[in-house]
Amino acid sequence: MKRETFDIEIITPCFCAGANQAKAEIRPASIRGQLRWWFRLVSRDPREESEIFGTVAGDDDCSSSSLCVRVADFKSGPAWVVPAIKQNTPENYVWHFASVSGTTVRGAKGPRWVSQGALAPGSTFRLELIWRRGLPPEMKSKFDLALNSFLALGTLGLRSTRGLGALHCKEVNHSESLDSALTKLGFVIRIRDKAEGFLSYESALRDYASWLRYDFRKQFKANRPSPLGSSTPRQTSAVRFRPLKRSDGKLSWLAYEAPHSKVLGPQSRTSEPLLRNKDFTGAAPAAPPSRPRY
Repeated sequence: MKRETFDIEIITPCFCAGANQAKAEIRPASIRGQLRWWFRLVSRDPREESEIFGTVAGDDDCSSSSLCVRVADFKSGPAWVVPAIKQNTPENYVWHFASVSGTTVRGAKGPRWVSQGALAPGSTFRLELIWRRGLPPEMKSKFDLALNSFLALGTLGLRSTRGLGALHCKEVNHSESLDSALTKLGFVIRIRDKAEGFLSYESALRDYASWLRYDFRKQFKANRPSPLGSSTPRQTSAVRFRPLKRSDGKLSWLAYEAPHSKVLGPQSRTSEPLLRNKDFTGAAPAAPPSRPRY
């Protein structure tokens, strides 16, 4: 069996857990699910997807997976400090849904909103991919693109479309060639790379949350179908934000938008990608002035 290994660092708090939501952990099943999502967009051939990830009982051609995903050598970073949430800040748009996940009690915090509920930035682990069967060269090339996309742009866990659970891989970095390959598949990618960079994930998160809250969400409300996702009907976002770790140790961030026809229901699609004409330059959008009370 062939084995591939990758060294991974978590750069934003990762709310990935099993049955006990108050105890975060890196779950191979979660990584496998993300690899499958990326491969589905790269291959677009259900037969190839089945060959790699297997099929379940009841399918016409039930088969085992060619791929085994394992996690090893996890080392925790400094304990995550649960942030104070201030309602009128841009980052509240990212943190709020993580803080109330798992509870329906108004005003209460969910089980994840504790220090051990998220894997801390600076935590590391080794990802192992073990191949039980070899793949034809063309199929392996597609998988490698999906894998590199996940390692360079992927995230894990709750609020992963909003930059939580972002990963940095020593062996695979974000690159123009990767962007070019994904663009040919219908992705739109826009990077926010200020020369001075961001010194912490908190400052990068605050910056992209400002664009999300005071620009995008002004146009597309969460209670209506759109490429940003909606609550009714339940639809995940095709637009994903995530910080990137630069070679100098500082951070930048980017947003990418998956092809609407592949990830969105008809109600949520727009005629043009939201990022098509977006340019993340200059100062981040600010909150509108508060209305005077009389």
